[in-house]
Amino acid sequence: MKKSATAARGERRPAIIAAAQRLAVTCGYSGFTFDDLAEAVGVSRRTLFNHVSSKEEAVLGVLPVITDAQIETLRAGGPTGLIVEDLLTTIVDSLGADGGTVEDWQRLHDVVQRNPELLARVQAYVDEVGGHLVTHLAQRTGVDEDVAWMGLTIAGGIVGRSVRDCIDDPTLGPLHARVQHNLALSREILTPRR
Repeated sequence: MKKSATAARGERRPAIIAAAQRLAVTCGYSGFTFDDLAEAVGVSRRTLFNHVSSKEEAVLGVLPVITDAQIETLRAGGPTGLIVEDLLTTIVDSLGADGGTVEDWQRLHDVVQRNPELLARVQAYVDEVGGHLVTHLAQRTGVDEDVAWMGLTIAGGIVGRSVRDCIDDPTLGPLHARVQHNLALSREILTPRR
């Protein structure tokens, strides 16, 4: 039985990203071309453009996007009403939380380590998304920009540590579970002991 064209298309994008990341690690970001990538994946250059818009997108995958629905939920005080937890939910959902494998995270980590010029691009994108989140979060009743930035700083730290945990020790579980674990640790640290 043959796979449908739609199913094949859905499987190609992850294969393209994985191949681009392997090439970026072995050859460096500027050390391979789109033609090299097409050959590595076994498709035409034209087919690549059906799945990714640029070499950068192929190597990084699509960076997380915060949806309009997520923004509206944040503005309205949800999903939980707790700033840090709401930011964590939004960020983890936008990362595809448990959709990616530990190997995917490790490969992306290796790409950025090997190609520091990509780290600046990723950081600029993260800063832009963070500013966007803060702008909308500060529209909640009783939340000013300082509170929103601090909430984002705490949430970002928890997510960053959780991603690192997933890369360093895959047996610790999926990203969502690590985020919840690290959130609990943060609460212990910030809650006064009696």
